[in-house]
Amino acid sequence: MNDNEVFLPWGKVTANFWTTPAPSPTPSTTPPAPPSEPARPPAPEPPSDVDVPARIAAIVALAEAGRLDEAVLLAEQLDTEYAATPNGSTATATTDIREVRGYLASLTGDHQAAVTWYLHAVRLRASLHGPDHPDTGAAVQRTYSLWQTITDPALSHRLGTELLTTVLSIQGPHSPAARQIQSALGRPVLRSPA
Repeated sequence: MNDNEVFLPWGKVTANFWTTPAPSPTPSTTPPAPPSEPARPPAPEPPSDVDVPARIAAIVALAEAGRLDEAVLLAEQLDTEYAATPNGSTATATTDIREVRGYLASLTGDHQAAVTWYLHAVRLRASLHGPDHPDTGAAVQRTYSLWQTITDPALSHRLGTELLTTVLSIQGPHSPAARQIQSALGRPVLRSPA
């Protein structure tokens, strides 16, 4: 071997190596493969058909049997599953599920959560059906009845004020429900214009 020759992995290097332009690489017609990623499981498809009435009946049966923890868990699961369906956020069944969650909260003694769920259902029914629809009126009455069972004066006053604010925004100051709540809160009742 002479002193001008060096053998490396690419072969024999000569004096021409440094003066000869490197051949340009031929473009590949296929793009390089992206780095491989670990396989991901396919995203679960949201259930397209959740039997809400049957599931609510099962939840209520558990609650009536004194199995409140199970009933609360199943109501949460139903709410999550139904919300994932295509019409889950705009359907009457959503309000039914939320009222059941309020009912269960009232059975566990969590009056604040119960009234909050019921008020949420009132707002949903009003947006779905309108403020004067019988379902909206019935939801307001159920919320009022639940609120009346609260014995803690400070909590009752705070939640009653929230109930009144909700009813005023939905049905207006001269609605029978607004006047009834104002009276129960000890506030002056606005009279309907003549």
